[in-house]
Amino acid sequence: MDRRKMLALLGISPALAAGTSAFARTAPLAAPDAAGCGSEGLVSVLNPGIETKLANRVPLAPRLATLQGKTIYVVDFDWGGMQQNGDVLHEMQRWFAQHMPSVKTIYKIKSGNFVTDDPALWKEIADNHGDAVIIGVAG
Repeated sequence: MDRRKMLALLGISPALAAGTSAFARTAPLAAPDAAGCGSEGLVSVLNPGIETKLANRVPLAPRLATLQGKTIYVVDFDWGGMQQNGDVLHEMQRWFAQHMPSVKTIYKIKSGNFVTDDPALWKEIADNHGDAVIIGVAG
């Protein structure tokens, strides 16, 4: 496609794009047909601007008053693949064992990749009365 025609379809004249406003003009508007093209061959596009309405917010879970005697699941999301995060998360488990021995930590690897859900893991945590979850994406 000719660069001038492309700029005209976008509503910008080549002169305006070059920094000269003397010959600036915009493309004529045409109502789109069923195929999304105007009667003069213009293409309708969506505005990629950010929507001003925010998504509904979900409040954070309340903090535990203490970790003493609690069960914490340490969940590896396997962010980088090939279980690269295990060293960092196992070090966290060792820290809890040394500094807070009453805290029970359970290490789990989430199935799938980091964007897929793992309902079986969340059910296991709920069924075993896990008090907290540390989700690891370190690597």
